[in-house]
Amino acid sequence: MTTSVEGLHDLLGRALPNEGLTLDDVTTCCFEPESELLGDDNAAVVVKFHDWGGYAAAWIVVVAVAPERRRRGLGRELVEAAVAWAGMRGAQEVHLGAAIPRYLWPGVDFGFTPALCLFEAAGFEPDGFAYDMAIPTNFRADLPQGVVVERELGRGAVDLARRAYPSWEDEVTRGIERGTVFAARSDDGSTIGFGAHSVNRHGLIGPMATDPERQSGGVGNALLGQLCADIEHRDGTSLAQISWIGPARFYAKAGAAVSRVYLNAKRRPA
Repeated sequence: MTTSVEGLHDLLGRALPNEGLTLDDVTTCCFEPESELLGDDNAAVVVKFHDWGGYAAAWIVVVAVAPERRRRGLGRELVEAAVAWAGMRGAQEVHLGAAIPRYLWPGVDFGFTPALCLFEAAGFEPDGFAYDMAIPTNFRADLPQGVVVERELGRGAVDLARRAYPSWEDEVTRGIERGTVFAARSDDGSTIGFGAHSVNRHGLIGPMATDPERQSGGVGNALLGQLCADIEHRDGTSLAQISWIGPARFYAKAGAAVSRVYLNAKRRPA
């Protein structure tokens, strides 16, 4: 039985060597109170449950089988075990990826052909798509007049998230603890935007948002430029991934291009 984050991290490294998942990534997204780990050190699945009072659902965060153990039906067994676990908890639906606010991927990468076939065979039905974009980390943007961008050390970004983007409050809070959140402030000191990176996965940009009353004024570009600069300085990489894109045109104008596309799918427990 996989009983430690180290065991799961090792399995994911063998099963998904190109993902570069860190121990911290695995700890953050796979080991929280509402998550359940099923399997062992050679094949495992992580499933997460949440009940909002009127709607209960579960998400398969990741399923992985070591290369030497594949083609034995273990992946299908794990998926069925995860769905059964979710059903016993009262989940009305089981989704793939997109386990906000702590997710490794916003769906199943369309490049993961075996995974797509596995979930299709297990009865998951398509339910839209999501995508990432890659941006050169040398992107920079001028600050709008009367605006400063600084690393967030206080509560301004959290307060803005709570007021205008409540689904991102958890990520912004954790990002501040990691030192990877930047806030844009007007000359009166009020927080008018925030941007984060390396919250769920190391090096990934997101979430980002501007006060709804201050959009289209260059605040978002200034934040994006600061995030790129911080990633370039910390990691020395020439490209950064922007996770789970919303407004594609905004990022495309900054030089970003679609880099990964994901399938969203769901299934009802039996």
